[in-house]
Amino acid sequence: MSDGDTIKFNTTRFGELEVPTASVITIFNGVIGFPQSEKYTLLEYSPPFSWLQSLDSDELAFVVVSGAEFGDGYRFPIPYGDRDIELKDDDEIAIVNLVSVRPDPTQTTVNLKAPIIVNLCNMKSKQIVLDDPKFPIRMPLWSGEEGEAAKGDKVAAAEGDKGAEDKKAKE
Repeated sequence: MSDGDTIKFNTTRFGELEVPTASVITIFNGVIGFPQSEKYTLLEYSPPFSWLQSLDSDELAFVVVSGAEFGDGYRFPIPYGDRDIELKDDDEIAIVNLVSVRPDPTQTTVNLKAPIIVNLCNMKSKQIVLDDPKFPIRMPLWSGEEGEAAKGDKVAAAEGDKGAEDKKAKE
């Protein structure tokens, strides 16, 4: 499976792949519902989307989006000091959110309730569950009428951020 600085693995979606070993993300206890798969890599797809592909299970892959796509309204306490991912205050992190793709794109949702926090310094990560009602499990990604991304504005609106709504009205 591994060849020095790269790792080869098979997938049902993309065939055989080879990625740098430095790009392998270890998700402590796996993604919720899939504890047996802890090794993943991010594969570029179509911005803003990527695939979170399991290296442990050929058929397991998730469409994901960066939490940064949701703007300032998507703020929550980062688990600094977490022993599982050895997260310190000065570590760089990435926040990744799972997307549920539906046949009707207007029904596609993102899970803001349970982001994956990645410590980019050691590539250890963990999915956490936020105890905050403003972050839904199934937030629609697209506004029905315009077919445009609704990401930042919906998070801000869920938070009661009138500034984001005023800004949208001016556009």
